[in-house]
Amino acid sequence: MVRQQIGKYSISRRNLLYAFYGLVSFTTLASCGTNNSNTSNSNANNSSPTLSTNATSSNKSSTKLIRLGYQVSGDLTHEKGAIEKRLAPQGIGVTWSQFVSGPPLLEALNVGSIDLGPAGETPPIFAQAAGTNLIYVVNTPPGTGEGSAIIVPKDSPIQTLAGLKGKKVAYSRGTAQTFFVVKALEEAGLKISEVESVNLPVADGRAAFLNKTVDAFVESDPYLIKLQKEGSIRVLRDAQGIKTPGGYYLASRDFATNNAELLKVILEEYYQVGQWANKNRRAAAEILAPKVKTDVDTMELTLMRRKYDMRPITEEVISAQQKVADLLYALKVVPKQVDVKAATLTNQQYAAITPDAIRNKA
Repeated sequence: MVRQQIGKYSISRRNLLYAFYGLVSFTTLASCGTNNSNTSNSNANNSSPTLSTNATSSNKSSTKLIRLGYQVSGDLTHEKGAIEKRLAPQGIGVTWSQFVSGPPLLEALNVGSIDLGPAGETPPIFAQAAGTNLIYVVNTPPGTGEGSAIIVPKDSPIQTLAGLKGKKVAYSRGTAQTFFVVKALEEAGLKISEVESVNLPVADGRAAFLNKTVDAFVESDPYLIKLQKEGSIRVLRDAQGIKTPGGYYLASRDFATNNAELLKVILEEYYQVGQWANKNRRAAAEILAPKVKTDVDTMELTLMRRKYDMRPITEEVISAQQKVADLLYALKVVPKQVDVKAATLTNQQYAAITPDAIRNKA
């Protein structure tokens, strides 16, 4: 069997894709997803354009079912049913699949299980390295950075990031946590190869941290807030000040190029719900709290640390994302040089799918 070397790890080509995504088994993670079909015909937005049922150009679509992905951190657009209401008059249904993180969501995109979904800055780079034919659709700016942190137990002898040298640090490889760890360690004069990276899905990493089988853990809201309130941890470094291009909505190339008008409508709904959330944090928290199994106050603080917004894919955005890809390649976090621009559309195609409100954010 042919094997490739990735940093400290040797892995077969057959399993290379799963190693990129930090998965022990994609089947196991994918089983965490749930599909819910919604085709509401009430409260439709009367301003929605009529979508053609004849696929005669990139601005017309014969699509009758949109398959969207979201993550366990919650999705307000899903909960409010905004896209369903917008598309119901055209006879277009919507299904949603939930994923534990960005990497399995993008793998579902790769195998054709979903058409569109969000991920942080790191998962698309791993996906491109693995040959996934995805497209960057729109950029989502980062939040305050307070919602993600490298933590140790309150009684840990480790006082600084430099103290992590040679220690076990648990995080989910291939997610946005990867880039955060890389940049945080860089500040302390460490390379990621100088710590013992323990690749675990978030829930398993949290269990390992609480059982003290790892020295440090990368935690995120709302669980980070819970641990902070309990006073059981110390934060070595949160993500404030870590420069990142943020996240993205990504689609399969076929979907993006063959459903321009439809994709534009979907992005409009995501954007409008996000703008509502920015002005109504408490109300948004009341919707999401039961879905992510936390209290409303904690969810409200979580949302205060987020930023609901969208920016168009521009040369500046592509350049910032390329810098992330180049750094991860230089550190041998990914074994292949990635050309971010290869996963983009032409300016004309972006003009066709990007709502005016988002385009004006450039």
